[in-house]
Amino acid sequence: MAGARRSTRQSASAAPKYTEPDSVSEDEAPRRNAKTTTRRKRARDDQEDVVNEDDSPPPKKAAKPKPKASKPTAKTSTPTISTEASDAKPSTLSSLEPSSETNRDASGAQEVYWLLKAEPLPRYENGVNVAFSIDDLAACTKPEPWGGVRNPQACKNMRAMRKGDLGFFYHSNAKPSGVVGILRVVEEAKVDETAFDEKDPYYDKKSVREKPRWFCVGVEFVKKFDDVVDLATIKKHAEKGKKLESMQLVKQSRLSVNRVRKEEWEYILGLAGEKDDGGGDGSDEKNREDTTAGAEE
Repeated sequence: MAGARRSTRQSASAAPKYTEPDSVSEDEAPRRNAKTTTRRKRARDDQEDVVNEDDSPPPKKAAKPKPKASKPTAKTSTPTISTEASDAKPSTLSSLEPSSETNRDASGAQEVYWLLKAEPLPRYENGVNVAFSIDDLAACTKPEPWGGVRNPQACKNMRAMRKGDLGFFYHSNAKPSGVVGILRVVEEAKVDETAFDEKDPYYDKKSVREKPRWFCVGVEFVKKFDDVVDLATIKKHAEKGKKLESMQLVKQSRLSVNRVRKEEWEYILGLAGEKDDGGGDGSDEKNREDTTAGAEE
């Protein structure tokens, strides 16, 4: 791994029209009748105008618009806006989709991180032991193909990885299961050749070279944590309202290749007693350069 928040109507100005002297001249009478005719354009006031035609100008009528004006004011007042804002829970989480194909923001920092699962304890598929631990990765002298992934979403996640991306190495079905260290992507997604190998434990008879279904990335060792950030600890921090509540590892527990938000990455590093230093100390960086050089030879 970013709102706008009233106008008051005055009805008092209508009052002067009705403040006429008690004695009205005969010349003025027709004018009043003319006003009455004009006001009949407001259909809702027609009956009131006929009833009060001979009365003195009613100040009470000037007071009527006040409650009418106050009603729309109440409907469009600030409390309505604040209620909507409180119902919409603002999310501070970054996206699980990078903003660009490079998976880098404007400053060049990685946007989406990864978590790859492997089983460190012996398990056999088609007579082959498929166990692979972070110690096995550390012993590799060239990029290790992360092959054998046969889940479409996990495969899609690998195809979104970019060279230089960092990810967590996760021990699955272990004692305990959890995040044990960091790896780095050194080769972007390519066709997983194990899908065509009949002797491979992850052979897929439906796969054809002309239209490959499965892909893998090449990874290398970066760092092993002193202590495992076990699944129980992660789930504790994934309870409602806590930092890891939306983590894909918890939401989709059977997915073998996960996406990790930047804030989740940093939080788990904190649980491991590590800091986000860009992927290891100088010796790890040197190992990465040596491994990449060996792969190019």
